[in-house]
Amino acid sequence: MKKEVIELQKKMYEEGMDAYYIPSSDFHGSEYVHSHFRCREFISGFDGSAGEMLVTEDAAYLWTDGRYFLQAEQQLAGTGIKLMKQREEGVPTVIEFVAALADEYLASHESNFVIGFDGRVVKDDFGFDLESALSVVGAKHTKVDGKNEDDIDFFERIRIKWDEDLVGMIWKDRPKFDTHGLWQLPIESAGVTASEKIKNVRDVMKDEEAEYLLLSDLGGIAWLLNMRGSDIAYTPLFYAYVLICPDCINVYLTDAAIESGAEELIRKSIGTQERINIKQYDDVYADVGAADVSEDGYFMTDNALTYSMYLSMPQHAMFLESDSAVEDVKMIKNDVEIRCSKEAHIRDGAAVTKFIAWLKSEMRNGASHTEISAANYLEKMRKEQDGFIELSFPTIAGYAANGAIVHYEAVPGKEEILKPEGFLLVDSGAHYIDGTTDITRTIALGPLTQEMKDDYTYVLKSHIAYARMRYEEGMSGRTVDEMVRKPLKDAGLDFNHGVSHGVGHVLSVHENAAVIRPTNELDAWIRSGMIMSDEPGVYKEGKYGIRIENLICFKDDGTGGIKNEALTCAPYERDAINKDLLTEDEIEWINSYHKWVRETLTPLLDKDTAAFLEKETKAI
Repeated sequence: MKKEVIELQKKMYEEGMDAYYIPSSDFHGSEYVHSHFRCREFISGFDGSAGEMLVTEDAAYLWTDGRYFLQAEQQLAGTGIKLMKQREEGVPTVIEFVAALADEYLASHESNFVIGFDGRVVKDDFGFDLESALSVVGAKHTKVDGKNEDDIDFFERIRIKWDEDLVGMIWKDRPKFDTHGLWQLPIESAGVTASEKIKNVRDVMKDEEAEYLLLSDLGGIAWLLNMRGSDIAYTPLFYAYVLICPDCINVYLTDAAIESGAEELIRKSIGTQERINIKQYDDVYADVGAADVSEDGYFMTDNALTYSMYLSMPQHAMFLESDSAVEDVKMIKNDVEIRCSKEAHIRDGAAVTKFIAWLKSEMRNGASHTEISAANYLEKMRKEQDGFIELSFPTIAGYAANGAIVHYEAVPGKEEILKPEGFLLVDSGAHYIDGTTDITRTIALGPLTQEMKDDYTYVLKSHIAYARMRYEEGMSGRTVDEMVRKPLKDAGLDFNHGVSHGVGHVLSVHENAAVIRPTNELDAWIRSGMIMSDEPGVYKEGKYGIRIENLICFKDDGTGGIKNEALTCAPYERDAINKDLLTEDEIEWINSYHKWVRETLTPLLDKDTAAFLEKETKAI
């Protein structure tokens, strides 16, 4: 067993715990987190962005989704940690597993079953669901003879220790929770002032009869205040909480942010219409607990609330968790944000096109490159573009078999050397002052097999199916997902990740409140103004991976439905397209898209790259 797991098990024994749960999150439910919070990675060695662990006295388990199955299998090899493939047949959820574990334990032991976790990094709904599942188990093992129904405690033999950071006790060289300063997003990019946004939020609170609103989601906080930061790699966010009270707004910041002059920037951004209190980051728990909520008043939160924060709320307050005040509004970009995003994508497309032209030339001329050197050159091209801030996620550059690992990240010294043959899958993006990009292109470095060309074309057909989709309110996410996958499934192919995710405006590249996946049977909730990805793929283990991704912006089609238009502006891999597999409508769509790419990017390119683009975008 991995030594970190053994050390944690020893600490669990000392603390009287039978199981310990470790998520991948921070205090705000973030996808990408500061290195201080990477407890699951420290214990398991698995560094994918999504996953959760459960450690028992003699075993350890890691759950992750289909994007990371291959990566997790490789990184967990030899650790003794069992991979639990989420949403695969016969694989229980973490909560189902814990409930079964507790049931088995109580049936064979006289002592109580104890599970622990750090409630500051565990979502509230996980805590609620765990309570519910364990109460059923507790009822099964609770003696009720001689007791009134109101006196029965179904947790008599089960304990949840929710305030235990055991990983922090054994992580000797844990990275310090260091934070940085803030900066104001120009109104020319934001489109709406912070004071206008706050006014709209207060209107929602009034409609919901909410006296207080606690915001924990870092993207929502940054959006509301028109502020950005650099506390987390690949996301221009900063650690903070916002508590909107009846007569003031409290903003909770780290010491480093306060010392860097954040208070003046925030007051300038919001204006004088609101009474602003800048407070210490950790003061939020006490202030939430002391909130003067009336007997019939609602305490409203966003959906990033943690279990510890929920337990800090006034017990008499009526709890309302909703995205209506910020998240639902943030996902629908205003006209300025859309216009700016289009401009950012054009500059980004120029950078990507320069990269593809350079890489193909290098391969033809026998140059030596690796996955990492190729990714570095692409980053260099982006840095030359006006308004570049940082990459929006670590570049995925997977050559040959590595392309089949959905979220592959090359390791220095172990990266593949590129050859003038086969596919290089490159998934990359950037934050600019006026928008956020996310694009995947699968590039032919040389000759391809017929299987490769056919698979690429089937992926392109699915990509086009989403691009040409007309959405009508009420269509479920599952319905949309099935429509996009149909060209692939008709050919006996499929992929194990979502079709589409939302994208923030100079925020997180993943707005997961908007996502299209096969398990979503609810309304897909696509609205005019939303920016989302279009990214089907095919992954053949040990051979190659293919993904094609554009960002698209939804807009009214004038007939009551919603259509989309491409924001991503870069050529597809012409050498990989098998025209015989395409319909006339699909051919027309590709030619129209390529004509737009050529006419849009050519003025931004040097003579040689423009000539390359001319060839790549000829009508097929």
